[in-house]
Amino acid sequence: MINDKEFLQFKDGPFRDYFEKFIEYKRGKGEKVSRSTIINLRSLNNKLCQYSTVKITAQMVEEILSPESFASSDTRGKSISLLRQFCQFMGILGIPCAAVGRNYAALPRPQFRPYIFSTEEISKLLHVADHLTESRRCNNHLRVYPIMLRILIGTGMRIGEVLQMTNDDVDILRGVIKVINGKNGVSRFIPVSDSLMDVLRIYFRNNDSMSAEEPFFVSPYTGSYYSYSAAKYMFQKICAIADIRCEDSSLPTLHSLRHTFCTRSLEQMIASGMSEYSAVPILAAYMGHVNLVDTEKYIHFTEIAHARFISDEMFMADIVPEVSYDE
Repeated sequence: MINDKEFLQFKDGPFRDYFEKFIEYKRGKGEKVSRSTIINLRSLNNKLCQYSTVKITAQMVEEILSPESFASSDTRGKSISLLRQFCQFMGILGIPCAAVGRNYAALPRPQFRPYIFSTEEISKLLHVADHLTESRRCNNHLRVYPIMLRILIGTGMRIGEVLQMTNDDVDILRGVIKVINGKNGVSRFIPVSDSLMDVLRIYFRNNDSMSAEEPFFVSPYTGSYYSYSAAKYMFQKICAIADIRCEDSSLPTLHSLRHTFCTRSLEQMIASGMSEYSAVPILAAYMGHVNLVDTEKYIHFTEIAHARFISDEMFMADIVPEVSYDE
């Protein structure tokens, strides 16, 4: 059930209970329903309250999504997407609803453009991380960041997941890293390569205190977990020293390592003879995605891999939707 406070400001009307079921449905699939999404759904419900029957006609869609009724194109774009999903949900329940056609504007494209590192650039990053200079205050970064970077490159984990690791999350004997209650509440066990596990064993041996509950990476300044801002600063410093920049001369983000892992992993799976039909679901589970659409957003094909994917995509029609990306 959803929180009473979240639903308190939804006006009573023919669609109110259906919006509650819709929110439960989305969360049941593992999707995150943020506060801003609740606000947008509440606005849609309030607009639908002016109609007395439990159905959504094409005329209702046109009136609700009228550009004049929105303060910004961004808000309207989100409402278009949510109303489209809600109408589809109502259709599942057998309630007549008009489709929100493609003639309505799509959601604004995100500003984030991931940088896909080449093999040579990955080597440069590791070389710089292994040869960071000493600091007057503390030299803990000389030991931590070469390991942290290798985990990000070798597993595709989210930076938040890596920063929140405890010693107990790294199973040296079985060669896996545990992620408990990650994004969207997804937990998983991540098998790691022998070479990465060798590095982690060395890190374990060189640590003075390794109780199970302690952070795997302990900040020397707080005695707790490293912060995202600290990891972001050091990663961009490493990229700058390695002279790796995006086309607009900006420095790549930490999240680009996850995109790189996803893309390179799929390339290797395809090169080994695995079909895309089998590879994408496996990759989705490894990455901790709640659905295959999330994984598809992380895939940025090279020319060769893209050509093969296009030739085989007829077998993927029910897995990856037809969405084009310019990255």
